[in-house]
Amino acid sequence: MFSTARSFSKQVLNHRTQIQQQTKTQLRNQQHNPRAKDQPRHDDEHKSLVAEKMREENRSRKKRWRELNEERNKDNDLRCRVNKRANQLYGASASEAKDKWIGEEFERRQQKRREKEMRKRLSNDNMPDGFGTYAQLPPHQVRAANDFWRSMASSALEGDVHRVQLPPLRSVVAEALGKPGPCLPGIANVHVTELGPSSAAGPRHVRPWEEDRTPEPMHHSDVGLSEAAFSLMSLSSVDGQLVT
Repeated sequence: MFSTARSFSKQVLNHRTQIQQQTKTQLRNQQHNPRAKDQPRHDDEHKSLVAEKMREENRSRKKRWRELNEERNKDNDLRCRVNKRANQLYGASASEAKDKWIGEEFERRQQKRREKEMRKRLSNDNMPDGFGTYAQLPPHQVRAANDFWRSMASSALEGDVHRVQLPPLRSVVAEALGKPGPCLPGIANVHVTELGPSSAAGPRHVRPWEEDRTPEPMHHSDVGLSEAAFSLMSLSSVDGQLVT
């Protein structure tokens, strides 16, 4: 019994000694190597700055690598596209015809790409200052703009423009109303109108179930002027009163 109690007390003392040693070791480690949660806040800021600097260096390094290996990257992309097209044409199995087609197609597309880049560089060097943004547009927008301006230029060159000089509109309206000219100060003296092919009314299409009731064209110029004068009379206002 005494021996059992003596051995138990020895175990307790040994355990206490171990706990004390562990506690001293932990205290020593905390003093010399503090844990992350006990570190000051400026250490975290320093780590974030270091990480941001590393990311910036990686970005610049990758950018330089892409610039130095731009031609090789383009060739690799082109080779992948050619191989994919060859698999569609000749199948996945290798053959002499397939290898020959891959070599010829790769050289053809590579030469075409280089010629296109050369033309682009030459056009950028010889282009005036005002066309920089126009050249950066997508091809379909450039094509649409060219077609639009070409059609406008052709219509302006081919279309006949008729210039009509009308008499002073104040005198026409005053004569129709039976009043002197100075009573109508709000109407301009001279109106000049340009009539092109698009503004002239074409012949009306008559449907099969309709009758052709198109009036004959007016050959007398005074009739058209009178109609214009009476239209203006009905819509104009003189001294705040509607002219009828």
